[in-house]
Amino acid sequence: MTHATLTLEDGPELWGEIVDTGGDYIRIRTTTEMTQDQLAQYAEGLIEIDGKMQKVMLESAIPLPDDEEIIELTMRRFTPSA
Repeated sequence: MTHATLTLEDGPELWGEIVDTGGDYIRIRTTTEMTQDQLAQYAEGLIEIDGKMQKVMLESAIPLPDDEEIIELTMRRFTPSA
């Protein structure tokens, strides 16, 4: 699994495993004490994957049904990758 570090703008830094990446989105799973509503307060951040930084917009934060301590974050890249 590839790991990523997400630094939310004016917020915390989160670490997680990449679930999926596409041309304009990234999904990671992370463990945090923040609630879904607290995460929704953050709109943007920087994600580091394999030493490369990309600006992203946080689109959703959904707890996993079988383990509510793990949250799946979906982010949109400001500059899509090919």
